[in-house]
Amino acid sequence: MMKELLYNLIRKHKYNISIYTEEIFERRCQEEIIRSDEDDSSFVYLEFDFETLRKEMPEDEKFNQFWKALFSVLSSGSRGSDIVGFLEHESGLGMLMLDSKLDGWQRVKGRIEQKAAVDHFENIKDILDRNIKPILYPACIQNLTPQATAAV
Repeated sequence: MMKELLYNLIRKHKYNISIYTEEIFERRCQEEIIRSDEDDSSFVYLEFDFETLRKEMPEDEKFNQFWKALFSVLSSGSRGSDIVGFLEHESGLGMLMLDSKLDGWQRVKGRIEQKAAVDHFENIKDILDRNIKPILYPACIQNLTPQATAAV
């Protein structure tokens, strides 16, 4: 159901976005981890969980506005190297912001908030802050203590 809703939004608004299947997205995540390790580069990983976001925005209009704001910013061309794909069991969307650090997510988040404000969606900042937790790779590995590493 969500897959169809998102594809329809993309088609209707002619967003220049591709959403990978969960298998391809998982493979791309693994490839980017390897590339990041080899090149000493970094990326930001984000998850947009459908169920969590739906609870935040039970009204269809707000829920659709959220995705429109996100896709509008992602298709604006300024973030051409981002990878978007379905999470396991199509429970949400994952996003890799390649060659980026946390400030890259903050800039994208700011543009999403600006786009949403134009559409009179005022509380998107709070929704993003509460529900979207960026993970920086490789810092997420380097910040593990030896005890935590042994548990992994």
